[in-house]
Amino acid sequence: MTRIRTEIDRTLASGWTYAVLWALSRALLGYMWATKATYIVGDVNYYLSQVTNSTSWSSSLVEYPTPVSWAMHLLREVTGGNPGAFVWAFATSMLVLDALMGILVWRYSSPVWRAAATVTWILFVMLLGPLAYFRFDMAPAVLAGAGALLARRRPALAGAMIACGAALKLWPALLVLPLLGMDRTARRSALGFGVTGGALALSSLVIGGWQRLISPLSWQSGRGLQVESIAASPLMWLRTAQNGGWTVELSHYNAYEITGPGVDLALQLANAATLVGFLLAILVGVRAAWLHRRHTRTIAAVMLAIILIMIVVNKALSPQYILWLGGLLAVLVGGAEDDAPPSFGWPVVWALGGFALAYATQVVYPIRYSEIVFGTGQPFAVSVLVLRNLALVLFTVVATWKAWQLTTRVSGNHSKNMS
Repeated sequence: MTRIRTEIDRTLASGWTYAVLWALSRALLGYMWATKATYIVGDVNYYLSQVTNSTSWSSSLVEYPTPVSWAMHLLREVTGGNPGAFVWAFATSMLVLDALMGILVWRYSSPVWRAAATVTWILFVMLLGPLAYFRFDMAPAVLAGAGALLARRRPALAGAMIACGAALKLWPALLVLPLLGMDRTARRSALGFGVTGGALALSSLVIGGWQRLISPLSWQSGRGLQVESIAASPLMWLRTAQNGGWTVELSHYNAYEITGPGVDLALQLANAATLVGFLLAILVGVRAAWLHRRHTRTIAAVMLAIILIMIVVNKALSPQYILWLGGLLAVLVGGAEDDAPPSFGWPVVWALGGFALAYATQVVYPIRYSEIVFGTGQPFAVSVLVLRNLALVLFTVVATWKAWQLTTRVSGNHSKNMS
C-alpha cells in the first residue's frame, strides 16, 4: 500500500501528468468544435476579410488597436490568404499561448500549489469551450496572468507583458497599476511597461496616423447595448417574458444588440457605470501601488478586480471576455508565498466559482445562443444568461472588496489577509 501511495504521489508531482491532462482536454475541445460548433470561426473569417480588403497594414480592424491589424496581416501573409489555413493558423497560435500559460503556471507557482494552479488553468479553458481558440482574447488573458505571475521575479518583463496586452485591448493598461510603486521592483515594471507601450504607441502613430490610433475609442463610444451585457439583462428577461416590444439584431458593430423600450435608459446607466467603474478600478490599482511589498496573490487579486469591474460596467460583453479571468485565477491559486501553509482558502473557492462562470458562458455561447438572440419564448437560455450575469456582479463585488482589504496598509495584517 505504501508503495502504491508513493507511486501516486510521484505521478501527481510530475509535470508530465498535467501535460497529458492538458492534451486530452484540448483534444476534447477540438472534437467539440468539429462536431458541434464549427460556426464559431465567424470572427476569424471576419479578421481575414478585413485585412484582405484593406489598403494598408493599419487601415483594417479599426475597432481594435493597430497592432492587432498588424498581427492579422502577418498571419494572412504566412497562410497566403487561404481561409482554411488562416483559421487553423489562428487557432494554433491561440493553442500555443494556452500551452505557454500552463507551463508558466507550473514553473512559477508555489511548489505546494503548482498542481492545483495548473489544473485551474486547464479546467477553466476547457469549461469555457472551443471559443477560446477562435478569438484573440487568449493573448491578453495570458499576458495578464503571466504579468501577475512574473511581477516579483521578472518585473521588467511583467511590465512589458501588460503593455502588450494594452496594445491589443487598450483598457488592460490599467493592470499595470498594481505593479507600480517606489521600490526597485516597481520601477523596473514601470520601465518595462513604459518602453514597450511607448514603442508600440509611437509605431502605431507613425505608421497608422492619429485617427487610426484613437479609432478603437470612437468605435466603442458608438456601440449600442449588447444582449449579453449586464445592463441588457433586465430587458432581455422582459423580452422573453412579454414576447414583444424589443428587437435583437446584428449591428454593424458585429454584435447582437437589443433595441426597444428602456434601452436608452440602460445605455445611459451603462455609460455612467463605465465612468464610475473606471475611477474605481484606478483607485483599487493605486492603493496596491502604495503598498511597500506586494505578494503575488495581492497583485493577481487587484488585477482580477480591475478586469471584473471593467467587464460588468461595459455596455458590451462578449463571451470571450470571461477568458481574461482564467489566468489570474490560476495565479491566485498558485501564488501563495513559499512559506505559506497549504489551506483550502479563498483562492480555491474563487477558482471553483470561475469554473461555474466559464461553463455558464459556454452554455450562453455557443450552446444556447440562437435561442437567446432569435427566440423570444426560450426562458431557459435567457435564464442562464441572467444568472451568469448576476454571478458576475456578485463576483465583482467580492473581488473588489478583497482587493481593497489586501491593499489596506495596516502593519502586521497584510500577511494575515493573504491566507
